Amino acid sequence: MISIKDVAKESKVSIATVSRVFNSPDLVSPQTRAKVYSVAQKLNYIPNYSAKTLRRTIVGSIIVLIPDVSNVFFIDVVHGVQDYAESRGYNVLMGRFNIDNFNVEKYFHLVKSKAADGIVLATGHDRKYPPLPIAQDVNISSIEEPYMDNPWVYIDNFEAIKKILDHLTSKGHKRIGFLGFKSERSRFTAFKKIMLENGLNYDEDIVKLGEEVAEDMPKSAKAYIESVINKRKIPDAIVCASDVLAAGAIKWLIKFGLKVPNDVAVTGFDGVDIVNLVTPSITTIEQPRHMMGMEAAKILINKIEKKDFEKVVKLPTRLIVGESS
Repeated sequence: MISIKDVAKESKVSIATVSRVFNSPDLVSPQTRAKVYSVAQKLNYIPNYSAKTLRRTIVGSIIVLIPDVSNVFFIDVVHGVQDYAESRGYNVLMGRFNIDNFNVEKYFHLVKSKAADGIVLATGHDRKYPPLPIAQDVNISSIEEPYMDNPWVYIDNFEAIKKILDHLTSKGHKRIGFLGFKSERSRFTAFKKIMLENGLNYDEDIVKLGEEVAEDMPKSAKAYIESVINKRKIPDAIVCASDVLAAGAIKWLIKFGLKVPNDVAVTGFDGVDIVNLVTPSITTIEQPRHMMGMEAAKILINKIEKKDFEKVVKLPTRLIVGESS
């Protein structure tokens, strides 16, 4: 079992300093606290606290958990969490979890051990993770989906996809394809529902759901474009569930000799910087990523400090029309 001596040795501080970090954090510099918390997290150290200490101590740190450090969406969310938390005097630790096995127990242990005060959990859409007994009584706020009846922040994917389809149909597009993710299906579900309800030409042959990890998206886009060309079922327009997918689709359409938007219009989703770094620039739905992080941090810190907080916060999206449609 990891002891306080191990944490002190790894942190290159005294045992007394580690003890103060966990029992009287106000007596220790923010830099030293951050170093000790980081080592405690790395070693999975859980100090022994009395119930009285647990009740009264606010450490001044929160954890933000994201599933993909290569995804710009989640990094922008982290920046929002950090900006708000620091304005309230809190440090932010970042952790990563696997979307398939939800390996987050160690982070809840850290909160229980008072290495941090609470967790912002950026789940991603459509991920209904199981409740964990250790998460009971842990201060949590989540982004995109609720977790264990905790407060959460989200955008409405149905409304956002409708904005895209209204834009495309106003341009006369009828054969509209979809390129999305197997793990996050709410945008696809909205797409299919709106297409069918409005009598548009929904065709499974021009729909693909691939992997969500950022480095796999270009491969998914290439496979999709090759597929519709080989089937001779090139759509009038392609709705992509992310801007990275849209950039990949544009790249491969052009490589195969098609013009965007003259032959095929393309739209993205998220509003990340890449929309203006490709040619043509991408029509997209802008998610308020930074604000999502800030709102989730605000909810969490108010909850930690026993102040009033919003249970559910819905944030608006905005259609940005680029040159790709």
